[in-house]
Amino acid sequence: MMWVLASLLLLGSPSAVPAADSLYRYTTSRGFLRMKDGTRLAVTWWKPAPKTPGERFPALLELLPYRKDDSFYARDYPLYDYFVRRGFLMAKVDIRGTGGSDGPLPLREYSEQELDDAEEIIARLARHPSSNGNVGMWGISWGGFNAIQTAMRRPPALKAIIALHATDDLYHDDVRYIDGGLHIDLYTLEIDHENALPRTPDYPIDPAYFRDRFEAYPWVLTYLKQPVDGPFWRKNGLRFHPCALRVPAYLIGGLLDGYRDMPLRALEYLQGPVKVEIGPWNHSWPDDGTPGPNYEWRSRAVRWWNHWLRAQDSGLLEEPRLLVFQRDAHPPDRNLTVTPGRWRFEDWPVRGAWRDTLLLGSDSRLVPLRAPHWGGPPCPPSSPGPDTSARTPSSCRVALAYMPGSGTTVGDWWGEPSADMRADDAGSLVFDGPPLDSAVTILGFPRVRLQVAPGAPLADWTARLEDVAPDGPVSLVAGAALNGTQFRSTTEPERLEPGRVYDLAWDLHFTSWIFRPGHRIRLALSNAQFPMIWPAPYPMVSRVQLGTLASSVELPMVPGESPYPPPRLPPPEPRSARPDVRDLQSPGATERIIRDQLAGTTEMQFGNAGSWTIGSVRYDYSERQTYRTADRDPARSSFLGVEYHRIRPPGRDLRLETTIDIRSDSAALYVAVTRVLQEGGRLVRRKTWRESIARDWH
Repeated sequence: MMWVLASLLLLGSPSAVPAADSLYRYTTSRGFLRMKDGTRLAVTWWKPAPKTPGERFPALLELLPYRKDDSFYARDYPLYDYFVRRGFLMAKVDIRGTGGSDGPLPLREYSEQELDDAEEIIARLARHPSSNGNVGMWGISWGGFNAIQTAMRRPPALKAIIALHATDDLYHDDVRYIDGGLHIDLYTLEIDHENALPRTPDYPIDPAYFRDRFEAYPWVLTYLKQPVDGPFWRKNGLRFHPCALRVPAYLIGGLLDGYRDMPLRALEYLQGPVKVEIGPWNHSWPDDGTPGPNYEWRSRAVRWWNHWLRAQDSGLLEEPRLLVFQRDAHPPDRNLTVTPGRWRFEDWPVRGAWRDTLLLGSDSRLVPLRAPHWGGPPCPPSSPGPDTSARTPSSCRVALAYMPGSGTTVGDWWGEPSADMRADDAGSLVFDGPPLDSAVTILGFPRVRLQVAPGAPLADWTARLEDVAPDGPVSLVAGAALNGTQFRSTTEPERLEPGRVYDLAWDLHFTSWIFRPGHRIRLALSNAQFPMIWPAPYPMVSRVQLGTLASSVELPMVPGESPYPPPRLPPPEPRSARPDVRDLQSPGATERIIRDQLAGTTEMQFGNAGSWTIGSVRYDYSERQTYRTADRDPARSSFLGVEYHRIRPPGRDLRLETTIDIRSDSAALYVAVTRVLQEGGRLVRRKTWRESIARDWH
C-alpha cells in the first residue's frame, strides 16, 4: 500500500515537455503544522517562486504514514519536483504518530482522527500566503484511500482529487480480507514494523516514543478481530455511501493491481465529474509501472489540476471518461516487462457490449450456450428451460478434492505477472472450450456461477479464467475467490452444511484480454488459493454440479474496436533523483516454493533487503515471510514474518526488529507479535503480544 499522476489527446498530439524557462524555481523546507488539539504534524513544503508579484498557486496535499524523511524520501522527489516546477504549492505530511509527527499512533488505518486532520490541513493550505485558495488531494494506495475518504466529507477548499490504486470497499478489496478471505502478506509485516520506528529526523528514544509507538497495539491484531464485513469496514467506504463524493475524481488503476475494480464501479455510481484510466501495470505509477507500456501520467495530472484548481480548460474532460489498456494474448511470463495490446477510449458500460455464457459440461468441457460453433452441447439438464436450479444426472456431478497448497503460481494477491498456470491447474477442476475459430475480446467483470455441495463447514472457492495457447502454456486472464460462508451475505456469514447443495455466484476481478484463434478459454476451480487466502481448516471433497446455468461463466464481450479514435498518450519523461541519496548494493527480492511430496506440505518464502544513505545517515533493512500448509492437516497452517531496520546516524546505531508469528488450528489463530529495540548492540526494550483469535468464518 505504499505508492503514486497542450493538446487534446483524443484528437491531437501528446503534450510536449515544457521549456525549461517555463518551469518554476522552488524551495523546500521542513516544519510542523500544529493541529487545534496541539499535536504537531511534520510537513515538508515544496514552494514555487512567484514569477510575477502576488502570484498565488493551487495547493496539493499528500498525507501518509510512510515516513517522508527516510522510507519515502527518495520516492517523493521525482513526483514533487515535477508538480512544484509546474506551479503547485506542495505539502507532504506524516500522519500523527508516524514519521516525524507527534502524537500517539492511530488505532487503525484511515482513522477518524486522520480524516479530521486532513480536513484541518486542507483549510490551512487554502489560507497559506502562497495559495490561491484551491486545494487538491492526491496519492497512490493509502494516499488514494484517504483522498477519497476526505473528499466524502466535502471540505470547502478541496476542489478535486487524484486517487491511484485505491478502493471503495475496505473489506472485500483491501489487503486484510481479499475477496472476503483472510489474507496475510508483506504489508501486514511492514506497516506494524514501520509504525514502531522512532520519530524522524532525530530518532529520539524517549518516554513519548515508547508510549506512542513502540508500545502501540499492533494493527494485525486489530484486523484479525474484525473478520466480518460491517460498520467497522463500511463507515467510510465510498461503495456504501456513493452520494457522499461530489468532488471531481481522477481514478487510476492497473490490470495487475488488487484495487483494479473500484474505478469501474465509480463510473457507474459517482454523480460528480470522474475520469478513469486502467493500465497494464501492477501496484505502481503509470509512467514507470511494470509491466508497461507506460505514459506520462504526471502531465495529464497537471491538466486535471489546472482545470479544477486554476479554471484553465485543457481539453482533458472532452475525452471519453474511460481510458483502458486492451491486453492481447501473450505467453505467461513472471518477468513480463511490456504487455502486448493497445490503449482504447471507451464508454462505461462499453458501447455494444454483451455477455456470453459458457456452461461447465461433462468431460472437462466449457461449452458456449449460444455459440454452437465453439463446441458441442453441454451435459443435458434433467429438466428443460433456463431453470438454473435444475439438477444434473449423476454422470455430470464431479468431485473437487481440496489441495490446500495449490495456488502459489498466482502469488500473494491478484497482482504481478503470473507464470504458467499449469502448476496451479493441477490442483483444480479444469474446463476447456474448443479451439477458437476467431478472436474473442473481453473487457469487464467475468461472472462465475457454481452449484456445489461443500465437503466442510468452511470452504473457499477460487475461479480463474485462463488462456490456453495451442502449444500448451496457460496464461492467467482473471481470477477471484469467494468465502463460502458469505454465499448469502458478507455481513451475515453462515457456516456451510456439508453435502447440502448451494448456488454460488461471484464476479472475477476486472480484466481485458483478446483470446486469439486456435487458443482455448479455460475456467479453473479450486478450494485453495495459497498463500493469498489462509487455508480452510478441514480436509474435504466437494461436489460440483455440471450442465446447468447454475454452473457457468459469463464473459464480458466487447467489439474488437472502439468507436473512438485511438489515444495518443505522452511518453514517460525522465525522473529526477535526489542528489543526497545513494543506493548501496543489496541482494534484492527473492521468492521460493518448497513442496515436500512425502510430507504433503507446501511452503512459500518471500524475502527482500536493501541499503541506502541519506546524507550522513545509513539505512539497512531486511524482510522475509514464510507461509506453510499441509495437505492432510490444513488447519495447522502458519505465517512467519520478520523485518528489521538498522539506522545509523553519526555516532548512533539503532536496530528495530519485528516478528509476526501466526499459527492456526481448526478453532483459532494463535498470534505472537514481538518488537525488539537495540541501540549500540545493547537491548533497550522487548515487547510481545500473544493472543488467540477464534476462526469462525475463515
